[in-house]
Amino acid sequence: MIIKHTLLSNDLFGDLNPKDWPISIDDLPPGSALVGGSVRDGLLNKLSPKPDLDFVIPISATKFSENLSEKINATFIKLDEKRDIARLVINGWTLDFARQVGVNLKDDLSRRDFRINAIALKLKEKPEIYDPMGGMDDLKSKKIVAISEKNLIDDPLRLLRGFRLMCELDFELDKKTKRFLKNNVEKLNNVAPERIKMEILKIVHSKWNSSVWQIYSELQLLKNWNDDNLICTELKRKDIASKNFLLGSFLAKLTFLLSDKGMSRLTFSKNEIKRCKNLRFWVHKINNLGLDDLSEDQRFQLHIDMEEDLPSFILFLKERHAGSWLERWKDPSDPLFHPSSPFDGHFLQKVFRLPPGPLLGELIRHLSKEKAYGRFCTDAEALEVARKWTLENSPFL
Repeated sequence: MIIKHTLLSNDLFGDLNPKDWPISIDDLPPGSALVGGSVRDGLLNKLSPKPDLDFVIPISATKFSENLSEKINATFIKLDEKRDIARLVINGWTLDFARQVGVNLKDDLSRRDFRINAIALKLKEKPEIYDPMGGMDDLKSKKIVAISEKNLIDDPLRLLRGFRLMCELDFELDKKTKRFLKNNVEKLNNVAPERIKMEILKIVHSKWNSSVWQIYSELQLLKNWNDDNLICTELKRKDIASKNFLLGSFLAKLTFLLSDKGMSRLTFSKNEIKRCKNLRFWVHKINNLGLDDLSEDQRFQLHIDMEEDLPSFILFLKERHAGSWLERWKDPSDPLFHPSSPFDGHFLQKVFRLPPGPLLGELIRHLSKEKAYGRFCTDAEALEVARKWTLENSPFL
């Protein structure tokens, strides 16, 4: 149906602020429409300063975009030659152009993933919201409803996108849509790893409400990339889903969704895999050994490995530890929670005539550990500790 409320269309057009766009409406061919996330977010009053702009145009999108890129001096990217989709990037803006699918705009919108993403703003002399799929009703009821199961299967990444939209918008998955997602999980294996990774990054950087855990446990969308159930078990057992995770924890969410092998298969960086591996390792360690039974050296190593990501690790601690640990971590001068040597390597090399190498690294670690446990207070005392350690470990120097 065509939304008759001209005021709403004008408000949306005004919020999108076309005067700031790197292109003019006059640059677009007649019959063009703005679709997708920017329209949805505009109606939800969640527009970013430079929203991604997705246009449907009734002519060749690739050819049009290439010509427009020369006119406005933008970077031209051919996204999908077969489907005739191209992108322009300029001054922090991303503009995607796709050729209209079908005989009219309704045909095009009917092939999209979810009804909230199938709302268009016709860029006519008087802008007009066009909502043939009923997405406006879903925005009001805060629901994510698939247009059809076939549309999701046509591009299985849309299965994961539905879950991502639920996380980002704090919406509820429609029952039938939830069934579509659950019944087609295996089809995600046919999607390029890089595309899945991009959706996951958006998921873990969004805020999760308490229902997200329950829905994900039911759907298991990434089960083929997660062969480690301990993190999931620990999260449920500690009932942190409804409390701490409301604050968000990128690393804990990532570790919850993917195993180390899964992250590697999905082309995550070595640093991201290492951080998750450290969190997983120490969660396993305290689960099997208990925090109170860690040796002094193990406790020190924990703080070296987890210094950057300790808030994620704290989520798995008992309440009697969690509060005090978080307070100590917030204090950058705490020598155990932020381990550091009182002297740098160049100074130690000069004073003790040590060559660069493993021995110097061991001395720095020793000094950091002794400082962490308060075994010296002054630089003079620290130098004496270093001297004794050097004599014991490098007697021929």
